Amino acid sequence: MSLFSRLRRRKRTRDVGRYVPPASTTLAPIERVVEEGVLIAMSSVRMAVKNTLIVNAIRNDERFDIDKLAGSARQRVLSLAAENDQTASRLERARGFRKPGPDDDEAHRRRPQVHRMVAERLRERADDDSEMTEIIERARTDAWEDIGREVRKRVGPPGFVPDQGDVYDRMRKSRMKRLVDVDLAALARDQKRAAREKS
Repeated sequence: MSLFSRLRRRKRTRDVGRYVPPASTTLAPIERVVEEGVLIAMSSVRMAVKNTLIVNAIRNDERFDIDKLAGSARQRVLSLAAENDQTASRLERARGFRKPGPDDDEAHRRRPQVHRMVAERLRERADDDSEMTEIIERARTDAWEDIGREVRKRVGPPGFVPDQGDVYDRMRKSRMKRLVDVDLAALARDQKRAAREKS
């Protein structure tokens, strides 16, 4: 018997069961999809404002200016609204050039509408002064947390027992030197790199 014949005889079929099509999924309500899209967009704006705060404070030595930051946040929100409008137009054009097929399901059909609605909601948020102020305040809190975490990581544990005044006084000078030696410029670079990696 040839090698080929022996190999053919060894080949066995395996029972992998019967194919059961996946259960059809119900689409999330369009309002919920839009709201999630708006939340994601506003979160990205808050992160951008946070990074601007950190870089401006550390590298550019700029004071906190809520009006300037609110204007910048508003422009970012409007820019995201414009991007959603452009995406909706592109999807509508693409659908116009394509014949409807079996894969032309409801989720694909409503995508342009979702982008248009997200754009509209973002423009409403951009016009809301209280919304812009809230973004700035939350971004400022996030910036403080990021800076504090980075300083704690670089400076290390305090190394003193609070109720021992002589130990505290003796180590104060070295702690202050370690704090001053923290490379804040490197912190700003780390923040910019982290922002690039997330985007």
